[in-house]
Amino acid sequence: MFRMVMLPVLIGVLSLLTAVLTPGRGAWAQSAAGQEEEPELRADEVVVTASRLADVIEELKRVPGQVYVITSQEIQKQNARTVQDALRQVPGLVQFNQVGNPFQPTVDLRGFNSQPSPGISVFVDGVRINDPDSNAVNFDLIPIQDVERIEVLPGATAIFGANAIGGVINIITRRGGRTPQATGEAAWGNYDHYRLRSSVSGPVKDFDYYVSGTWDRESGSRDFSDGRVTSFTGKIGYRPSEATNLSLTYGYVNDHLEQAGTLPLDLLHLDRKANLSPTDFSATEQSNLTFQGRQSLPWGFSLAGNAYYRQTSRELQTVGLGNESRATTDTDTSGGLVQISNEIQKWGRRNLLSAGVELSHSGVNSATNSFFSGLFGGTFASRRLIDQDVLGLYAQDSLDILPNLTLTGALRYDVTKYQFEDEIDPGNNGDRNFYGLTPRAGITYTPWGFVTLYANYGEGFRVPTTDELFAFGGPLGSSNPNLQPVKSRTYVAGLRLRPLGWLEMTAAFFLTDVRDEIVFVPDPTDPTGFTGQNQNAPQSRRQGVEIGAMLRPHERVDIQLNYSYTDARYRSQAANINAGDRVALVPLHRVYGRLAVRPLEGLELSVDGTYVGRQVLLGNETNETQFRIQDYFVLNAQASYTWKFLTLFVQGFNLTDAEYETYGIYTLDPRTFTNGVFLMPAPGVNFLAGLRIQFKDYY
Repeated sequence: MFRMVMLPVLIGVLSLLTAVLTPGRGAWAQSAAGQEEEPELRADEVVVTASRLADVIEELKRVPGQVYVITSQEIQKQNARTVQDALRQVPGLVQFNQVGNPFQPTVDLRGFNSQPSPGISVFVDGVRINDPDSNAVNFDLIPIQDVERIEVLPGATAIFGANAIGGVINIITRRGGRTPQATGEAAWGNYDHYRLRSSVSGPVKDFDYYVSGTWDRESGSRDFSDGRVTSFTGKIGYRPSEATNLSLTYGYVNDHLEQAGTLPLDLLHLDRKANLSPTDFSATEQSNLTFQGRQSLPWGFSLAGNAYYRQTSRELQTVGLGNESRATTDTDTSGGLVQISNEIQKWGRRNLLSAGVELSHSGVNSATNSFFSGLFGGTFASRRLIDQDVLGLYAQDSLDILPNLTLTGALRYDVTKYQFEDEIDPGNNGDRNFYGLTPRAGITYTPWGFVTLYANYGEGFRVPTTDELFAFGGPLGSSNPNLQPVKSRTYVAGLRLRPLGWLEMTAAFFLTDVRDEIVFVPDPTDPTGFTGQNQNAPQSRRQGVEIGAMLRPHERVDIQLNYSYTDARYRSQAANINAGDRVALVPLHRVYGRLAVRPLEGLELSVDGTYVGRQVLLGNETNETQFRIQDYFVLNAQASYTWKFLTLFVQGFNLTDAEYETYGIYTLDPRTFTNGVFLMPAPGVNFLAGLRIQFKDYY
């Protein structure tokens, strides 16, 4: 009840402040009455990455779709701890915690979450970082302080390739600029949270450098939920002229994250801090090397590319009520991309063409030892070797038909080849090849300078992972070597509106029809629902709206509001899934609001709130049980004060101390050998304080 009351109260307060602080009304407005100009949200036109690599940038008004941009300045103002923290403000994006630590929340974009495998792709400096065997995304391996900007592109985006039917998160990292900088930060908070960060960057003649390090740890809000992340990044750049831009990056991350896991309902009501699996953990060590280059050529051409190598070693231990497993996985990924672009002006019309070729190879060596007690008792072991080869060819063209009318077309062809070898049971061995052609077309129209209308159509496909195809074979396995790729068709219409210099609004309607979605279907002969198989569901649909507004009614006030409606349902019958059943872990409603006030020079006070609607439990794809993950509202606040080179900040999270859960699963309870509800409790009220020292131009 309290959560439902607080939501409209927050929205009402934001609306009231909008009215009171609008120029011409209110005390602050009167003090600014003599000013000739209204406070602007942005001084410059927003530009975004227009192609697969950041070599080609585009004015947002020419892009036939919504792109949400989060800059390093916004990340620093929010004092974001992780990439997921920085993404909280994005419409249509929902997070849930499957493992019980703050470093590994899962991201859901427009209803395409990681069940059983993600429908979104994440790129860092043009390199896709999804795991080759599971398509999972390890955001804990991306140091947030290294991020220069994040671009979120919802919907099918052909040029980024397969497995991005829900959208793309494109991350561009920092490098040394033309001014020397040095930053150090220390923070402390509840749950024994300690954090140290530092970075230094600057130029040396034609070269530039960037070096950073992070140490972040906490004991966690649950029993045995300790987490530790250590990272180092070094980057050297070379810019002898405006035509040439080269960089080489080395990154290292080492973490050890305990995973508290879900709790059955009866225990959750007794003790939200309890932990049924106190020895669960994930330990990862990753090293990566990335080369990037760009060269301007005559006649409007430019050449860009990258080459990379990434090595990841992960150890995972999971101990449940009736099972125990330990897995080690070593993954080596290498590849590269070459892109050529051409921008010309002809007859007063601009045309931007880019085309590229992408190659990658991944080798995965994994071993698992598991023990099950009770009805399915026994010891199981696996040794797997996986080879994945990917080839992508793409082209995109953007043409100004009129000065205010732009057409964009893109086409990509992907080839993915798997070779899977089970060293213990050769009967699970298999090879599969997948081919996909994904087109995209869009139009933007700017009839007046303050409004842009757009529409687009895009197709996408997700290749089944080796986990879904081969890895879990045998009588109790869920894998299915006959799975078909997931295919999607997305239709989007929207607008970007800036009726006043201090007000920006966006709205988008999307509809995505999906064929052959992969779902886990329980064996109807097994009353426990424990056994089953991954199968293709014939048809499903995601549709909804995303509405956002950013206001600066006064130079000392920023307001952000957005609302997302996402209806995700199956549209045809598959085994015991019926048409109309809702997709698990996709809330119908999500609301986000943030108010920032700067009453004094250097002082900023902010409050933000998030409301997330009810969700169907994972494992309840048939919607047979009426139990739902309940809706929740979370209120956070922050105060920061900057004086010269010092910034002091204090953050408060879940200020109402709401008891809520972001994730739940309907699965076998080994205590009763019947299906039961298991939920992941979220942290209660907690605080964090920190001090940042930042020097600029210190030579």
